[in-house]
Amino acid sequence: MLSLASSVADLAVEKIEIFILVLIRISTIIFLLPIFTINTVPATVKAAISLLLAILVFPQLPLVSFTIANSPVFFFMIVLEQVFIGIVIGFTASFLIYFITMGGEWIARDIGLMQGTMNPFTEFQSDLFTIILSIIMVVIFLASGGHYFFIRVLFESFQYIPMGNFVWDTRSFTAILILLSASSFVTAFQFAAPILGTILCCTVTLGLMNRVMPQLQVWILGIPLKVFFGSLVLIYSMPLMVQLFNANFEQLQRALFAILRAGGG
Repeated sequence: MLSLASSVADLAVEKIEIFILVLIRISTIIFLLPIFTINTVPATVKAAISLLLAILVFPQLPLVSFTIANSPVFFFMIVLEQVFIGIVIGFTASFLIYFITMGGEWIARDIGLMQGTMNPFTEFQSDLFTIILSIIMVVIFLASGGHYFFIRVLFESFQYIPMGNFVWDTRSFTAILILLSASSFVTAFQFAAPILGTILCCTVTLGLMNRVMPQLQVWILGIPLKVFFGSLVLIYSMPLMVQLFNANFEQLQRALFAILRAGGG
C-alpha cells in the first residue's frame, strides 16, 4: 500500500515538473513577443497570460519520452532547453517590427526629424515617425487577428519540438535568422523608398533653386518642405506599407515553422 502511495506521489510530482517546463517555454516566448515588450504591459499580465496558455497546452502535450526521476541536474538541463527554444521563437517573432524601426529611422533622418523618445516596442530611443508607424502597424496586426498565429506557434511548438527531443544544431537556426535579417533590410528599404525618393527630389530641386537664386535661403526653406511632402507621401503610401507588413508577416510565418521543423530534427 505504501509503495502504491509513493508511486502516485512520484507521478504527481512528475506532472508538476512537466507543467513547470511547459510554463517556462511559454513564458519565455510571451515575454519576448514584440506586442508584450511594451513597458505599459505589466509583468503580472504577461505572467497571467503565460499561466493560462500553459494550462491550455498541458493536456494536449505529446507523450514525454523521458523521466526526471528526482534528478535536479537533468531537470535543470531540460529547463535550459525550454528557455533556449523560447528565446529562439521569441527572437524570431521580434522581426515582425524590426524593419519598421529601420525604415522609420531612414525616413526621419532624410526628413530631418531625428529627435524622438523611447520606442515602446524596441526599448531604444527612436524618432517620432518610427514610433507612430510601429503603433499603426501593430494595431492593424492585432485588428486583423494576426496574434492568433503566435498562439498557434506556441501550441504547435510542443508538437514539432517535444520536450527532451530538441536538436541542438544551431547552424539551421543561424541560416534562417541571417536570411530573415537580410529580408528585413530589403523590406525596410521598400518601406521607406517612396518617402526617400520624395525627399531626394526635394533636395535636388532646392539645389537647383540655390544655383538659380543664390540669395534665397533654400536650406531654411527646405526643412518645412521636406516635412510637408514627406508626411504627405507617407500618408498616401500607407496602403503600400500595410502590404509590405503583411508580406513580411507571411515570410515570418514560414521562418518560424522552418525553425520548429529544424528544432524537431
